[in-house]
Amino acid sequence: MANTGIIPTLAGRNGLLLLDELSHACIYAGAQLSGGKVLPFHHNDVDHARELLAAHRAAHDRALIVTDGVFSMDGDLAPIADLLAVADEYDAWLMSDDAHGIGVVGGGRGSSFAGNTHVPVPLQMGTLSKAIGSYGGYLCASAPVIELMRNRARTLIYSTGLPPASVAAAIAALDLIEGEPGYAALPVHKAKAFTSRAGLPEAQSPIVPVVIGDEQTALGASRYLEDEGFLVVAIRPPTVPRGTARLRLTFTARHPDDEIERLAEIVRHKILM
Repeated sequence: MANTGIIPTLAGRNGLLLLDELSHACIYAGAQLSGGKVLPFHHNDVDHARELLAAHRAAHDRALIVTDGVFSMDGDLAPIADLLAVADEYDAWLMSDDAHGIGVVGGGRGSSFAGNTHVPVPLQMGTLSKAIGSYGGYLCASAPVIELMRNRARTLIYSTGLPPASVAAAIAALDLIEGEPGYAALPVHKAKAFTSRAGLPEAQSPIVPVVIGDEQTALGASRYLEDEGFLVVAIRPPTVPRGTARLRLTFTARHPDDEIERLAEIVRHKILM
């Protein structure tokens, strides 16, 4: 709901929208609703985004680059700093969706704080669900942009306000994240421990894909893990490209270390053998 309201409000019918090709479906939906020109760029390929801007920027009165901060099916991080530099070069806005970064990456502060640096993303949106555990969406931006959203974003204006209990729960969760950054860092720490033991590339976020390839094999692996006591969902096309069906693991601060070790051993010796 947030993305389908924010993006059309900012872009408009003469806008240019550059989307990372692996962006979440709601980003694509918001871009299509804007009526502007939508151009996907290759995943995390800053040079391709620059090429598209060089070719098309002059024909549009405004331009918007949109990407996930943490990608939901691969768990990798967007090159936020480099994308911001390209956006500045071509007088474009950068917007990142931090639904999978807030609360767990960058000490809980999100993907724009990954690597112990802060990238001043001008349009940072995300969700109050997932790590925050409540309900709703948010946008961090300048005061004029927020005022524009209050007056123009249709999915905000024509929807019911959040229940007070949901707002209170989100505030309490944010206080916890701010007050205990070590706890907020545990999901990534546990994901890295898993990938190290399973012989997989080092995790960048709590999301770890175990790419199987064949859809039926991925479903069989999911059932095998369920029999072993692990709930691991098989992700298949069209959610991911054909031939890349996978198991999608997401680690939390409460997952026991010994169970993570056992899961890693099973994945390494039974699933990926």
